[in-house]
Amino acid sequence: MRVKLSSSLHLATLSLLFVGMSASGAHAYLDAGTGSMILQVLLGGIAGLLIAGKLYWYRFLSLVGIRREQGQAGEGEDERKARPQIRPDR
Repeated sequence: MRVKLSSSLHLATLSLLFVGMSASGAHAYLDAGTGSMILQVLLGGIAGLLIAGKLYWYRFLSLVGIRREQGQAGEGEDERKARPQIRPDR
């Protein structure tokens, strides 16, 4: 499979590579607040990925057939719902 040089993905990758190589060093100061903000963004992203993974994990299990979806009822439950319950009078 040959990659065309004129493809937009290839051009974007080369452009980012050249911009990254041509950047000069920055004389910047990162204080504790900046480090705390970076840590907060990383931990929030990890927590978001874990929650999304949990949601899609149950969908994956029901797709594979290991677990049933919660909306699906078993055959025994359908029969119980269809049959009226007779209770003795007191």
